Amino acid sequence: MKNVLWFVLIFALFGCTGKRGKFEGVFEGEPRVNPPYVVGNYPGTEFIFAIPTSGERPMTWTAEGLPGGLTLNGETGIIRGIVENAGEYKVKITATNKLGSRVSELKIQIGKELALTPVMGWNSWNTFGQDLTEALVIETAEAMIANGMRDLGYNYINIDDLWQLKERGADGHIVIDSTKFPRGIKYVADYLHERGFRLGIYSDASKYTCAGVCGSYGFEEIDARDFAEWGVDLLKYDYCGAPASRDTAIARYRKMGEALRATDRSIIYSVCEWGRREPWEWAREVGGHYWRTTEDIRDAWDLRESGTGLYGILDIIDKNAKLADYAFPGAWNDPDMLVIGICGKSSSINSGDVQYGCNLKEYRTHMSMWCMMAAPLLCGNDVRNMPDSVLRILTNPEIIAINQDVLGLQGRMMKKEGNCEIWMKPLDGGRVALAVMNRGDEPEEVVVPLDLLGFGKAFVRDVWLHQNVGEFEQLKLNLEPHVTAVFKLE
Repeated sequence: MKNVLWFVLIFALFGCTGKRGKFEGVFEGEPRVNPPYVVGNYPGTEFIFAIPTSGERPMTWTAEGLPGGLTLNGETGIIRGIVENAGEYKVKITATNKLGSRVSELKIQIGKELALTPVMGWNSWNTFGQDLTEALVIETAEAMIANGMRDLGYNYINIDDLWQLKERGADGHIVIDSTKFPRGIKYVADYLHERGFRLGIYSDASKYTCAGVCGSYGFEEIDARDFAEWGVDLLKYDYCGAPASRDTAIARYRKMGEALRATDRSIIYSVCEWGRREPWEWAREVGGHYWRTTEDIRDAWDLRESGTGLYGILDIIDKNAKLADYAFPGAWNDPDMLVIGICGKSSSINSGDVQYGCNLKEYRTHMSMWCMMAAPLLCGNDVRNMPDSVLRILTNPEIIAINQDVLGLQGRMMKKEGNCEIWMKPLDGGRVALAVMNRGDEPEEVVVPLDLLGFGKAFVRDVWLHQNVGEFEQLKLNLEPHVTAVFKLE
């Protein structure tokens, strides 16, 4: 039996060009039911879930064991309804197309917890900033259906800053910018819900948001009720314009957390405080489901020596890597949104004299490490118009499965050799995800003894090449600069 895998990883991935169009891989072959395999919801509140399924269309779905109050549309694969009684319900899902059927189990947990796996979806800010409209949101949703992203679990579409006017209305309510959303937020929410998506929205724990429009401080109950009535499913709550005090931040975030919990919706709460007051120590207690651990990410590999004080991909990995003890189902460290595929084309997060934009191997490392760190996966590129090379990164089902693993453990760095880091993430069923990242600017060779990960020998699968490579005692890798290899071991 071979005990060494010699693996040369040289990726011809440099720019952001490539063929545009539907990435057929998601819609080929027999049915494959993708994560998440566990979903949480509050009792007595609306439940919406599109079963993420790859495979040739048309396809039909059936479900056995759905709790009372839920129904499945067998032609769309969307489950909706309201479950009044708390409990864990094991549902047998069968997806069928002309090539065959696939059975999977979905656990629906009705109780006190949401976000049992990291949130996945899209956010408007990084690419579009102030150019936010109803049409953009709807076109994005349709693109995510057409390109297969929804079928890989990207089910939140989040409206960021500048959906509202600057001043609050005389009646005390936030005023929606009718030039951007002429039919209101509820119209958008209903549109998304019918297609199995959930809607996220944005506000701030101050009078004004980061972009200078109406925030929610002092009106938390009113705004939370409005969000719920509109059908909002997630709130990103920023902290621009608010006092620096940690105690004040805790009090302001708690106020909104209580207001959200008092509504009749299951609303995920994103504490966007940038890590300055160590929210990983208190955000869970005030109702948060995930919390920013760093400043805003830029579309760059490494900015530590730029003199700007800004954060690139490596900078953020280094900051978030230290916080693994704080992550578990329903509670996630958030190292900010994905910049994959932005390619320097953003006026919202890129400014000044720094040259922005990453190549595809850096974006693939970005995706790999966010998945290893059990981070929320919120892409920010223009998903309506992206090359297949970018889509393949965002829709790799095997790397997403590592992110969405039901154990909900954040990976940790186990060892560093030269510029290469060896990371391990325990997975359900005794399996392990292994990532080896070359953060340096030159090719490097690294040997990974699998006893470092608790194995004498392990069966090894390459997650990016989608290949089983055999049973080994150690891996010997030759990594190109900025490349990350990811394997699943069992």
